[in-house]
Amino acid sequence: MLRDSAYPSRRMLLAGLGAGVVGAIGAGASAAPVLRLAAPTKTVPSLQSAGLAEWTATVGDRFTLVTAYGSHTLKVVSVTAFAASGTRPPTLTRTQAFSVLFELVGGPQLPSGDSPLLELTHRTYAPLPIYLGAPIAVGLATRVAAVFN
Repeated sequence: MLRDSAYPSRRMLLAGLGAGVVGAIGAGASAAPVLRLAAPTKTVPSLQSAGLAEWTATVGDRFTLVTAYGSHTLKVVSVTAFAASGTRPPTLTRTQAFSVLFELVGGPQLPSGDSPLLELTHRTYAPLPIYLGAPIAVGLATRVAAVFN
């Protein structure tokens, strides 16, 4: 008999849950803040005007690029700042110019030569219109760079 009373039965668990729901409903508006699910506060940023720090945070992330040759998966390999020389125009959103190096990790070979305006997509960020330089072979890998002013 002691063993049965030490562990709650399924019936006791359901009764406890039911009582909790009835109590929450009975509390009405005063319980609403406790039961309300919080909306996510993080907004989806755009990398279109993102600076060096935001792009550096994407190292290792994968992006999708669609070209005439098909869908390509690119991984951010590195982000490199350019040396500052002179003052930057006040209309630029970035405080420093930099390059982002991508590596092809899936899909067909990238088209040779500089790219037309393409769209780079990511699972978190808004789609990004982008120009990419000509792809280069580094060992067995194919890499491509983008410059952000």
